[in-house]
Amino acid sequence: MTTSPSNDLYPDLYGDREAFVASEKEKWDALNAHMTPQFEGVRAYHEHAYAKYRVAVLGSPHLVSTPDPDSPEFVAMFKGNSEDLIETMRKYEREDLRTANPKLWEEMAEESDELADTLRQCGVKVIRLEDPDIELPQGLINQNVGWGGPRFLTVYAGPSYGRIVRNVFFHTWDNSLNGQMEFMTRQGTLRLFEQNPDLIYHSIPFPEPNLANPGFGSLSMDVAAWRHMPDKHILFGFGARDAKDAHTILTDPSQANALTPAGTPQAARFMMQMLQHYGFTHEIWFYDSRLSYHSDCVMSNMAEGFVGLPDVEGFGIIGGELPSCLKDWKIVKIPVEEIALGAANQICLGDGRVIIVRTAKETIKRMEKAGLDPIPVKYDRIWEYYHSGPDCSDSDIWRENDPIRTTPV
Repeated sequence: MTTSPSNDLYPDLYGDREAFVASEKEKWDALNAHMTPQFEGVRAYHEHAYAKYRVAVLGSPHLVSTPDPDSPEFVAMFKGNSEDLIETMRKYEREDLRTANPKLWEEMAEESDELADTLRQCGVKVIRLEDPDIELPQGLINQNVGWGGPRFLTVYAGPSYGRIVRNVFFHTWDNSLNGQMEFMTRQGTLRLFEQNPDLIYHSIPFPEPNLANPGFGSLSMDVAAWRHMPDKHILFGFGARDAKDAHTILTDPSQANALTPAGTPQAARFMMQMLQHYGFTHEIWFYDSRLSYHSDCVMSNMAEGFVGLPDVEGFGIIGGELPSCLKDWKIVKIPVEEIALGAANQICLGDGRVIIVRTAKETIKRMEKAGLDPIPVKYDRIWEYYHSGPDCSDSDIWRENDPIRTTPV
């Protein structure tokens, strides 16, 4: 026989259980009423990462939490941050920055709002939590807290909302700060499936709540570790220190999570066991993890036929060979010092325009020389604090070139 938790057993969790449930219901109702209508009439289809950008789920500054910089995940992620910033994180750990550090929060809010406005001005429909008066449910904010994981962060929708490849909605779960983004808009996700009867759902298994794991669970696939390339091709990128580590990561799943900062080839193979049935192919490349934590901060999407890579010998690729899907592409070299500022974490609009951090001044010049149209945005504080840029902040729900296809392929 099972019983519901009682107030006596869980006083700290529930307090007055009936009041807690009523409060949570009120918050979920308000959140759903705000978010779900934004999905009305939205097509869910992703031709590839360089196709015309039409609909985005985008992060907001609604809840900016501070992570625990001493957890295994963030020790790996924040290696390049200043000790002053790490100390600030420790000071405000698990607090809402809106009240803990209003000035920092306001700067982040301005940057996030600017990105949303820029996307709209570029013709992209933006789905986003906008109403500052909406109070998020505690179940959403504290979903990971019971096992020592991070509080929720709304700045990054990123691919954590869900990655779409052609007409396959593929969820790459993670336990990170923004891992619940799709939970925040679940009713909107269901609306997508109602409106797109050919949309198919697949998922990496949800990660186990293991704080000691430096990745996102035993079967780790970081959302930043793969790109949907043209011709139904998936490019997986993993960081490693050297060729020896890359070999171990490929061949020994028991050591992979400790050697690569984001994602494992084991998870890539797991994904492809599903995606191969729809005609997708894939390949894996390794980059020098000292350049950045995530592959989408090393390789940038610019336009079909154009890709950005670090301006170092071999482009920072371990083994030195370009992935086969990029061998005929033009490469814009990104200075290493600007890689460290987030220059590679760009948003491709599919028509030669590219949203990029304003601090990437030399990269912007090189892109213009290559015939591209970079659109700079201020993302200084968000990048400095989380080491994730504009491309981590949006999830591309609809990308498709003209003419729009009426049936999925």
